[in-house]
Amino acid sequence: MADLTGEAKDGVLFLSFSIPSRNQDGSPVTNLAGFKIQKVCGTCIGGFEPFKDIRLTDTHGYTIVGGKLWVYDNDLRPGFEYVYRVIPYLETGVYSDPSNLYAIKWQTPPDAPRDVKATPEDGAVQLTWTAQGDRLYNVYRFEGDTYPLFPLNDKPLPPDTFTDRGLQNGRTYRYEVRAVIVDGGIRREGEGAVVSASPVDKTPPSPPKQLTVEKMDGAVALTWTPSPDIDILGYNVYRTDNGGTVKLNPQPIKETTFVDPRRGEHRYVSYFVTAVDNSGNESESSREAVIILKEKEY
Repeated sequence: MADLTGEAKDGVLFLSFSIPSRNQDGSPVTNLAGFKIQKVCGTCIGGFEPFKDIRLTDTHGYTIVGGKLWVYDNDLRPGFEYVYRVIPYLETGVYSDPSNLYAIKWQTPPDAPRDVKATPEDGAVQLTWTAQGDRLYNVYRFEGDTYPLFPLNDKPLPPDTFTDRGLQNGRTYRYEVRAVIVDGGIRREGEGAVVSASPVDKTPPSPPKQLTVEKMDGAVALTWTPSPDIDILGYNVYRTDNGGTVKLNPQPIKETTFVDPRRGEHRYVSYFVTAVDNSGNESESSREAVIILKEKEY
């Protein structure tokens, strides 16, 4: 084991290392039981002391992601240097050689960002916050109850906004924005501010087509071809005459037919129809259909 390392994340120190799959002679590891993680305060008196005993049969105290085991240490004091090492052990009680040493001088991480907001968009969530000084930022998204170890952004963000795209409308997403200070090439990430938002559908549906109108017994009958979209709530019918344009139905109608019982006194009347989806978005109007209600008098 030679890749023990650490990261200042979420205001604490996360340690990670690869789980060995081969013995020193190249044979597969078949009876790995766990790891003893040791810690020493570099500026204190004394040697390595037990920090964590990780047994792979345990269901808590660590997480494994991408072949690496992760643990965290939140018992740190600013200005003190800490050194860690890991010793694997087998089910037979045999201990392997210690890993490489990882050392860090702990500094106070930055405070949580201020004024963090999550604004829902169509299939996306926009996150904004108040930038402070020369700090950078990481954005994390929770997946259920799983703690997010890795940010959505590839590298710390310099601006004060980030948009998470490709999301499902109507689903609630929870985010955490954390400030990062880069000092001598070392990133120190503080605790985050948590916000939530649900993307909303803002895309209008396709309009109805082939609107036809016909006079019938003092009324006007309308028919049209439905919108091809699958999330259609209903349709709105509009009439236009010399008095302006009015919507004839108080709520979207499910059918693709409509009867206007009021023909009015105007010679020409026109109609158009729109589609409304389940999110309340209204389409552009169909092609307008004009009907002559009164023949010209000579």
